[in-house]
Parts: sequence; structure tokens; C-alpha cells
Amino acid sequence: MKRQYKFVLKPLSFYSDIYSADTIFGTVCWYIRYLYGEDALVTFLNDFNDDVPFVISSCIPQGYVPKPLLSFTLKDSVKEIEADKQFKNVKWIPIDLFIKYQTNYSQDAIAKELTERSLKTFNLQRIDITRNSINRITGMVREGILFTDSYYYEDISYNVYVTEFNSKYSDIFKKAFSVACSMGFGSDSSTGKGVFDVKLQDLSEIEKNIFDYQSNYFVTLSECAGSNLDPVCYTTMTKYGKLGGEFSQKGINGRLLFNKKPVVLYEIGSSFKKADSVLGAMLKNVHVDPRIVQYAYAYPLFFNIQGLPDAN
Repeated sequence: MKRQYKFVLKPLSFYSDIYSADTIFGTVCWYIRYLYGEDALVTFLNDFNDDVPFVISSCIPQGYVPKPLLSFTLKDSVKEIEADKQFKNVKWIPIDLFIKYQTNYSQDAIAKELTERSLKTFNLQRIDITRNSINRITGMVREGILFTDSYYYEDISYNVYVTEFNSKYSDIFKKAFSVACSMGFGSDSSTGKGVFDVKLQDLSEIEKNIFDYQSNYFVTLSECAGSNLDPVCYTTMTKYGKLGGEFSQKGINGRLLFNKKPVVLYEIGSSFKKADSVLGAMLKNVHVDPRIVQYAYAYPLFFNIQGLPDAN
């Protein structure tokens, strides 16, 4: 039976990114292996070949949704041309604004409202931390050599949405996700970064309403890829993935092959035509070891595009 819920993540430390669905999924897979063993993880991943048990979103800032990518035609005046330039840099829009236009979405109308009402969009600011470089042999500071790391830290929570198509892995996934949040996400987790307080919650009434809406089009809340996707408007990114856990420390079978092959993903916010099945894929052949896969399923939020065929 299909069920939808969310994990609410509140940062307890600096973090290096707004984590994508594939990063979350990969981290959780390692904790399934740690908690339940490698055989359990292999069975878990193999089940995605036959009947996808669930899909997850990327981290979504609370109160916002990704701006759906569509063609943008607002060119009526100098002021509006300037609004066009600014709007192209907007990645997140307030959820109440999306709700207002979900049944008849127009980029022009959204851009005008953001400008005229001076609505706040989400724009995460990086914090730069400069440190001395240490000689790892002597333990002394290396004179005149500094380096800078950039992190995020905002007093904002993130939602990770989950849609279960069956409950087979519900308890396993929830436990592994919770442990992963307490231990840390990302490449800097070993130094205490990427730690989150996590709570499992049902969707709010507002969220239920926007996810229950059905149309011929959807915006993806996760980076995705697959031959079954039919894009309307999109941007892409090249993902240079790395292996995590023990593989990142000692490689596989004594070989330090910790880099995955680069893959091209549709970015969050890309818009697509609806299909009746789960869209996206679990990408294979991303590493010389066939056990390594890349999560790339779309997480849909449906909306109707002004001027295109109406919702079903």
C-alpha cells in the first residue's frame, strides 16, 4: 500500500551541502550494511530491479520547493528584463506561492509576485573557515601555508520526503536513516560535520494537498536519470561520485578504485511529462565492481503548466 511521510532534519553541526537523494541513499546503504550485514544490503538493492519499494527526495528546505524549470518569456519592459535575470538565479520558491499557481503554473506570474511582494527566496550562505596547515610528520604548523574550508550552517530544517510502495523495508530504512543522521553525511562526516537531529513525521495537510494533486507534468524533488524520463525543461549536472564507507578507505580487493564513473543527472527542479510508472532508474555500470550502483529515481511533485494540456 502506498504511503508518504517525511524525515525532518535539523542541523547540529556545519554541513557541506544540501544533500541530494543519491547521497542520502548511498549513506543509508552503508548503515544497512553495518546494522544488518552485507547480504541484507545486496537483497535490498536487488529488489529495486523488480519492484521499486520506495523513492526519496533530496533535502528540501522547510517552507520552500524547487522552482520548476520552464521557458521564461517575460520581456515587456526594462524592469521586467532585470527581473528575468534575477529570477533565473532563483532555485527555491516559497511553498505558498507554488500552491497558488500549482493548477495553472506560470513562470512570468511567479517572477512578478516575487518582485512585487518582495518575497524571500531561499539562498544558503557559505561560511569560510581558514586554518593553518599541519605537517603530519612533525605535528607542527607549516609556516605561511593556510587553507580554507567552506561549510553551511543555517537555523533551518530540511524535509526528506519518502514514498513507500510497499512496507517491506520500512523499518530497516527508517533505522538506518536515523543512525546515518546521528553519525553524519558527506565527505567531512569523519570530522563531525553533517550531523542532524532527525524526526519522522506525517505530511502536514498543506503537503498532503500539494502531493495529492495530479497532472500531466511534474517537477522533480531529486536529481534523476533514466530513459523513461520525458523532459519538458531541464538542466543537467555531471556527478563525479565517490565510494563511501570502507571502500573510500581501503578500496576494493586491495585496489583504491574509490571513484565512480561520471554520470549525467537531471537537476532538481527539472520538469517532465507524467508517466504511469516510477520514473528514473538505479544506474548500473558506474564502477568496475558491478555491485556498485547509483540511485537516480525522480521524486515527483505534480503541477499544471499554463498553456499546456490540462490535468487528468
